[in-house]
Amino acid sequence: MQDEKTFGEEQIKGIPISQDQSCYSENWLLQTNRPEDIKDFTCLICDKLQTIQWNLIALNMKNFLKNNSNLCPIEPHDCHYSKTKSTQKFFGNLPVMCLKQFEKDVKTLNGIEVTGKIKCDFKGKLKDLQDHLNNNCSLDLAECWFKHFGCDHTCYRQNLNDHLISNIRFHFDLVMRLFLSMKQTIKLHQVYFFYAFDNSSKLIFDMQKLKKDLQSKIENLQQETLKYRSDIETVKKDFNKQLGQYESTIKLLEEKNSKLTSDYQRLIVKKNDQDKAEGEQKDIANNDVSLSSVLSSAHKNNFEVFCSSSKLLRTLIEHKSCVTSIDYSMFDDGQFICSGSNNKTICVWELDSNKLIQSLNEHSSHVYGVKFSSYHYHNHRQNVICSSSNDKTIRFWDFKHNKQLQIFNGHTDSVCGIEFSSFNNGRYLCSGSYDNTIRLWDVEASKSLHVFNGHEKGVWCVDISPLQSNNNNDNKSNIGVIGGNGYTICSGSWDNTIRIWDIETAKQSNVFKGHKNGIRSVKYGLNELVNTILSGSNDKSASLWDIRSGKRIQVFNRHTDIVCAVDYLPFMVKNSSKIADCNVICSGSRDSTIRFWDIRSNKNELHVIKADDNGSDGISCLKFILIKKKDMDNGNEKYGKYCLNLCYGSHKGHIRIWG
Repeated sequence: MQDEKTFGEEQIKGIPISQDQSCYSENWLLQTNRPEDIKDFTCLICDKLQTIQWNLIALNMKNFLKNNSNLCPIEPHDCHYSKTKSTQKFFGNLPVMCLKQFEKDVKTLNGIEVTGKIKCDFKGKLKDLQDHLNNNCSLDLAECWFKHFGCDHTCYRQNLNDHLISNIRFHFDLVMRLFLSMKQTIKLHQVYFFYAFDNSSKLIFDMQKLKKDLQSKIENLQQETLKYRSDIETVKKDFNKQLGQYESTIKLLEEKNSKLTSDYQRLIVKKNDQDKAEGEQKDIANNDVSLSSVLSSAHKNNFEVFCSSSKLLRTLIEHKSCVTSIDYSMFDDGQFICSGSNNKTICVWELDSNKLIQSLNEHSSHVYGVKFSSYHYHNHRQNVICSSSNDKTIRFWDFKHNKQLQIFNGHTDSVCGIEFSSFNNGRYLCSGSYDNTIRLWDVEASKSLHVFNGHEKGVWCVDISPLQSNNNNDNKSNIGVIGGNGYTICSGSWDNTIRIWDIETAKQSNVFKGHKNGIRSVKYGLNELVNTILSGSNDKSASLWDIRSGKRIQVFNRHTDIVCAVDYLPFMVKNSSKIADCNVICSGSRDSTIRFWDIRSNKNELHVIKADDNGSDGISCLKFILIKKKDMDNGNEKYGKYCLNLCYGSHKGHIRIWG
């Protein structure tokens, strides 16, 4: 023990107490411990004996350091060795002497005079040091009990009683001095109170008088208010009565104004439609090549010839998923096919070169319908495609310049089938949606005109009745006017029904029930079959309906899978007296066949085209198109007659052309 003490005293000598001291006093710890007890905990980073749980010590010594800032500061030491539980437990049990006694010893050994001979004999564990400093240390300083009376004496706590006993008279004088001062203050407040009381009595009297005057004025005002209240109520009733009359008059005027505005707009639309209808007839006569004109000029285009000589002419491969829709048109003497697919793209093909010229991919989901816009071509000389998509939008594209023109956002769910009007150069667009509605759009005004409600499930396909003519052939003023000649919309839905809608009134005019599953395709008939509708369904059948009677005429049910597409054929059948007769229909199915039927002979199947040998292609859509034939003239190619061809899309993504 003597060696340990001598070692501790030697370490203490000459050590100054300053804020630059390390995070603890090493010599304080060595007063009760041997160096070899803690040598294994030397910090390899700091190269000092600083591995005690200094964070814990600093927290325990916080209050002591605040009042003893001149002592050796015990600050947190960020050493990872000190954070282990075993290290903390080891150093928490190390014996230490009182920190305050250690500070006195350091000052004495360094020649600094220290008052008082009191010593603290604490030698306990490090974890008990804080409790000792707070409650039991004899070197703890205490203030005089009479500090608030003016005694600023501070001494060790065990010497406090000696100070209180030896200075009783001094403390008593301090208390009496404060008492006399407080007594004088009370007297001054009493004098002020009595003076204030006298003045307040007079003030209270004046306030009471003022209160009486105010009460009298209030009573007078109340009487006047009661006097005029009845007059006010009378005026209010008269005002409300007149206001009601004015509101009624305003409502009537607004209704009249709305009706006049609607009539005016209708007249403007009629006039514009009449002008455009005349231009439409000229455009059709001068520029368009119709199916009927082909038939009248080429008697060889009959069904028998088609069946005997048709073959697969070309295959267009670009889509990697199901081709959902196909359309055909001629722009500036060029022949084009557009197609939409489940791979979110729209492709435009030039038939002359058999090349893909444009791919449009701004839709964010499946493309369900594509149509060439005759309106944009006839009115603005733009080559435009309209498309509908599962992303709830209808978009218009200038495919020549790869530019999106318009977006219609009225539907709240997937937009499926779309169709342009056969009148007004295709100014009006019809669309069906999974939101159970059909909408009629004005392409020129870019707005929705009507919403047709009635279907109980999503609408997959739509068609608009063909161009009509009035019973009075001389009256051509209403040709091309919406509703002017009874134009209607036909829609097929997943609710297993086909419905007819009047365009002008937006009301349902007929419902056809008979299919056992959802409707995939609907088509209006032409010429003599104008009062018929052709439909294809998920129940694997095609049906022909009579609009006038509301009944089903024929059912064609030899397909073995869903019928995705149906159409009337622009052919005459042998022994038919009229070229314009359309007695043949066709239906395309997922069973990879296209079947042709004679509607005059009940369920007579005339011809079958097989898409592929293994039956895996699947027909998803079809379209009859006109393609110019190339002839040779003195070794030079030139375009000659038109030839009718059948184009269809498959579930594999192929587009094939037969002719």
